[in-house]
Amino acid sequence: MWKKNSQFKLLILSLAFVFLFIVPNAFAATFSLSVTPYAGGYDLRYGKLGHASGRINREVTVNITSDIAKQYRLVHGLLEPLSTPQGSRISESNFVVYGIRGTNKYGTINVAEEVPVSLNRQILYTSNQAGTSDSFTLVYGLIPQSGIEPGSYRGRISFTLEPIDSTQDSVIVILNIFAELEVDSAVEINTITGTKDIILRADKEDMRSSGVEVNIQGGFGKQFRILQVVAEQPVSSEGNMLSWEAINFVGRGAQKGMLINTPMALSPAQQIIYTSSPSGAEESFAIDYTLGDLSQQKAGRYKTKMKYFLEGVGAQTQLITTLGLEIENTRVFELVVLPENPQGIINFPDLKPKEPPKKNEVMMEVKSNLGKRYQVSQSVYSDLMSKEGNVVPQGCFTLKTESLETKGNLKFPQAQGVKSGDTTLFISDEQGSPDKFKMIYELTVPWEVKAGDYSTRITYSLSEI
Repeated sequence: MWKKNSQFKLLILSLAFVFLFIVPNAFAATFSLSVTPYAGGYDLRYGKLGHASGRINREVTVNITSDIAKQYRLVHGLLEPLSTPQGSRISESNFVVYGIRGTNKYGTINVAEEVPVSLNRQILYTSNQAGTSDSFTLVYGLIPQSGIEPGSYRGRISFTLEPIDSTQDSVIVILNIFAELEVDSAVEINTITGTKDIILRADKEDMRSSGVEVNIQGGFGKQFRILQVVAEQPVSSEGNMLSWEAINFVGRGAQKGMLINTPMALSPAQQIIYTSSPSGAEESFAIDYTLGDLSQQKAGRYKTKMKYFLEGVGAQTQLITTLGLEIENTRVFELVVLPENPQGIINFPDLKPKEPPKKNEVMMEVKSNLGKRYQVSQSVYSDLMSKEGNVVPQGCFTLKTESLETKGNLKFPQAQGVKSGDTTLFISDEQGSPDKFKMIYELTVPWEVKAGDYSTRITYSLSEI
């Protein structure tokens, strides 16, 4: 009887042990995280790719299991940025992430819009208030643009599942990243001067033309095009716009593809400058930019940006490079007098009484790109007289201005007597346009004039108003 009681007590103690130490473990909290690439394994692998491959996306499935009944969040950050053993590094702007909307059921994906992956903490997902288990898909994109050095790139991303307002421990998962960047094909565009800007100057003959050199390296294996886009119409610091027709461009030197071979003006629309061979073979050529007629363009330094794009390789059109375009239209403000008399003398030689009227014509041309009003004046130093001191009577020596498709205002449309001193001959239009006109000096010889050589000195001046 005692032996049976002892066995019963031992059974009770055993059951108590199971209840106290085994049963509670059956109710332990679950708070777990798994991050699985779509291709499987524990690594995010991009394989071999080149500059012309375009963007490569890799999907990652996130599974979160939780029964702690507390809200939680998932954050990530780069433990090690994508870099090679030699120190080359892929910038944050070339490695991005976004979450696919609708792949989650309960919480909020905080990266519904694409953002760079950085060393800083970044919240990817926040659960609902109840902390319900959930799953969703992230997309990590790698953009191997021109300028990134070739090599084997490795990095690591840390994912941390964090409880909110709970003593539950966080869960950390590490994902390795691998990418092999090859220089299988690329397009390089550089100015012929080696600078970042294409510079054209109207006042220097050797700088009225400049250009870029295009070097296509490797074979793309398919046909592609190179496009040119002007970011905006060239504009000066004063706000003046340069006409599109002021600059022409043409290609030279291509052997395999089709290159623009007739001069064309710049345009606000994208322009095809090169179409490769069907196989996208290697090629080198140049694009020359030349100033056209700037006589109607205002003086100033005009600037814009030239963008070059690669089309037909990869899913999207890719930016090759951006170069500055600078055009300096130097100040022009000049009066041209024809026929030009170096001594500035109006001369009537061997004058005799009662001769028919004599004329002396002078052509005036104003070259200006200042965009400001101006005037042309004359200064007569003396009356028309001979070496002996004889003077032509007032009213016998007259001046008349005549239009040559003149835009401005002529002050002497009818003949008037020439007077000593300063006189305004012409005033430009409001725009200060370049202009030209004719001056006609006429001498009527009265009977009382003594024979001889008669002359006077006249100077002409051009001035802003």
